[in-house]
Amino acid sequence: MTTRPVDPVLCMALFVSDAPKSCDLDDATIRETVDRTLDRLGPDECYARAAQEFGDHPETALDRIQWAREQCARALTSLAGAAA
Repeated sequence: MTTRPVDPVLCMALFVSDAPKSCDLDDATIRETVDRTLDRLGPDECYARAAQEFGDHPETALDRIQWAREQCARALTSLAGAAA
């Protein structure tokens, strides 16, 4: 099974959001969180905050960005599949 690439800014928005990695978020919640974070911060601030996290907490940032990428790929792929 191949997954479609997800726009990196969407992953960054989830990465810098206040969404807890420990919770099992449903697809709608992920999409809402990404939209809300992008509306509040914008793409540039999402990237800036992600860079700061990687500088300040490299030991946890990699795990969180991998989580964010997986969650966004699942949530956004299911949305694309539903539209088809």
